[in-house]
Amino acid sequence: MKTTNVKPSQLNYDHYSLNKYDRDIVNSIPHHLEIHYNILNYAKKAFVNKNIKMLDLGVGTGLTSKLIKDVLPNSKLTVVDFSRQMINSAKKKLGKNVKYVYGDYSKIKFDIKYDLIVSVIGIHHQNTAGKKKLFKKIYSLLKSGGVFIFGDLVTYQDKHTAALNNALHFHHLVENATDKKTLTEWAYHHMFLNDLAPIEDQIKWLKNVGFKVELKFLRTNTALIVCKK
Repeated sequence: MKTTNVKPSQLNYDHYSLNKYDRDIVNSIPHHLEIHYNILNYAKKAFVNKNIKMLDLGVGTGLTSKLIKDVLPNSKLTVVDFSRQMINSAKKKLGKNVKYVYGDYSKIKFDIKYDLIVSVIGIHHQNTAGKKKLFKKIYSLLKSGGVFIFGDLVTYQDKHTAALNNALHFHHLVENATDKKTLTEWAYHHMFLNDLAPIEDQIKWLKNVGFKVELKFLRTNTALIVCKK
């Protein structure tokens, strides 16, 4: 069953340079900097001075993994992406002593357990069945006491709240796009390619597989959830 709703060629990956993609992903995702500030602080407190095994699902150019790797230099890092362009870009940022896996993480079978699994701005390209299946898979891949840090775009059960925050998302794009072409690409991406699920549903799905869930950040369509096994 196909659960990933896009191909890499449909996204703003393969025709962007590393520097442009890094700039535009930060500009295009509301509160991108805030959720990463929270991720960094959590990683410092939870895992500092520990040798952990970490998995990044949808590494992109490595922005999130680089922040965590810098504060947890002894971590053993595995990163996954279904775009060769992104994997190659991540290699430039993360360097050696990292395991790079090319493929769709919804289909890959992993053979070890992890202390920390991270996915930021990617799972919204799984359909509803895919999200539920992936949350179950992530839970099974964590060691006892392990943590799943989940940052993503979401929507809301209440249609008025969903409409308001979707409008605010598009307003953010208009205010922060570097040019008309970039605005067109990211607006198209959000309108036609994102498969957002209500935050309330996703928290329920995470709890259903066994996670203890803490909502760390929620503004506009951007959420950060910390899930403990």
